[in-house]
Amino acid sequence: MRNVRLIVEYDGGNFHGWQAQTLPAVRTVQEELEAVLSRVLREDVKLAVAGRTDTGVHARGQVANFRTASDLPLSRLARALAGLLPSDVSVRALAEVPPSFHARHSAIERRYLYRLLDAPSATWTRRAWWPWARLDVAAMNGHYAPLVGEHDFRAFAGRAPSQEEAHGRCRVSRVEFVRWEEGVLFVIHANRFLYHMVRNLVGTAIAIARGRIEPDALPAILAAGDRRRAGPTAPAVGLSLEEVVYPPHCAPSGESVDGWGREVVS
Repeated sequence: MRNVRLIVEYDGGNFHGWQAQTLPAVRTVQEELEAVLSRVLREDVKLAVAGRTDTGVHARGQVANFRTASDLPLSRLARALAGLLPSDVSVRALAEVPPSFHARHSAIERRYLYRLLDAPSATWTRRAWWPWARLDVAAMNGHYAPLVGEHDFRAFAGRAPSQEEAHGRCRVSRVEFVRWEEGVLFVIHANRFLYHMVRNLVGTAIAIARGRIEPDALPAILAAGDRRRAGPTAPAVGLSLEEVVYPPHCAPSGESVDGWGREVVS
């Protein structure tokens, strides 16, 4: 049995999230990928995933893996995926990885960004949010600096519809507001994220910009653990899973190709 890792990109606008659903006529990324993989490999494929993104959330660096008895070269599988997958989901890279690799459990860090617009944009309307407010990047970076480190983030967590979080502690290694040509990027890296955590942090930033939350209130909100004291949930449209980080022992152990089947030399 080979263990195959995929790096997946998708526009989440027309998907009901990553995870396969029992609801009829609901489209998910997992089901699209598993259907094509099963067809090409002629076996039932089930994917493990690094992060089960919600409805409307995008990804450039989602990671999934599956086990297969097929000996089909990954170069041929990559070309088959490129030809058969719909236009709003693509596999950017494939690699054979050690048997112990698991897309979710082996990950040590997830990296998200949220795109905010300074003004309405027809070009970016599917990938960024215009909040009717402009953020002062330098000021926001100062306000959000206390979030770096390990904290209980339940004040910024929604209630997951299908699961209860074992605990609220997350280790944040980077949180930063960065200017881009259309507005502001909110960038955050952490070992794990709670349900709606990034979107709630963005919504709180907008509430601060509008004067509805005091700029220096974040440490107290964090310590209180009360979701009602933080800002509203920002819409999914601006959120993207950019990268998932793994330790060195999870590096490819066999064939490694890009999305068009060309060999990747590490």
